[in-house]
Amino acid sequence: MTTLDPRLNAYRDDLADARLRRVIAAPRYVEGRAARIVAGRAPMRRRPAAQAEIATFCHYGERILVFDEAKGDAWCQSLDDGYVGYVEPSRIAIGPVPDTTHFITTLGAYVYPAPDLRSAAIDFLPRHSAVAVAETGLSTRGTGYARLDTGSYLPLACLSQEPPRSPDIVAAAALYLGCPYLWGGRSWLGIDCSGLVQSAFRDIAVTVPRDTDMQRDAIGDDLPVSREADLHRGDLLYLPGHVLIYAGDGMVIHADGVSMMVRRDNLAALMRVRGWELQRFTPRRHPLAAGG
Repeated sequence: MTTLDPRLNAYRDDLADARLRRVIAAPRYVEGRAARIVAGRAPMRRRPAAQAEIATFCHYGERILVFDEAKGDAWCQSLDDGYVGYVEPSRIAIGPVPDTTHFITTLGAYVYPAPDLRSAAIDFLPRHSAVAVAETGLSTRGTGYARLDTGSYLPLACLSQEPPRSPDIVAAAALYLGCPYLWGGRSWLGIDCSGLVQSAFRDIAVTVPRDTDMQRDAIGDDLPVSREADLHRGDLLYLPGHVLIYAGDGMVIHADGVSMMVRRDNLAALMRVRGWELQRFTPRRHPLAAGG
């Protein structure tokens, strides 16, 4: 038996994912039940308590496995990035998951109870959210709408049958410039540094881990960087608890917890202000990050 990262493997003192039966000891093993997220942004916490720290957010349409609901919240694992945590049951639909027909391709879209943008918005679906459209051909005052399988409505202009794409991770990250910083966030309503990297890679059809330490150990290759001139567009610069995307020409893009926003900074100037040295970074390079 071995020790596994509980952020990526569903096991507790009292039970574990049945898929871990041969690798970790547990009093009881359970098969995960198929489900999906049916709220725009569903906080995922490491403990089943309303005031527990939010580790990440699951987004609408995200497929999950639910292992237990005995403690009030659903203990589950995302099938997108493997993250494990507790989500409020009201934000989950357990049972057969409908096929995805469309994706949110703008930075986000509001959901309405009727095909009318003047009706009161009831939710916000972030970029990449996967939806099942039940009906199209609806229009109000010139705006087209799609009815979802859940009965709510989205503007057609926000949807595409293909996931959104960017030419590289720098262009993808730049879409979030000015976005507020939010610990655990991964959307335009709030995003953190590793969430920005994860979202940017999603725009080039690459799934990467959620947290900075996971990313540092998994994305691409280590770089022997001794000076800024060694960096290429799309390189990732990891410090303990923080990551920046090198944008070229001496600039970086990052979700900054000091200024509380996604911003573009001059790397040399930022290092002087923060007291950083290039030797403290762990640079990583992914072969697809710079596009081409």
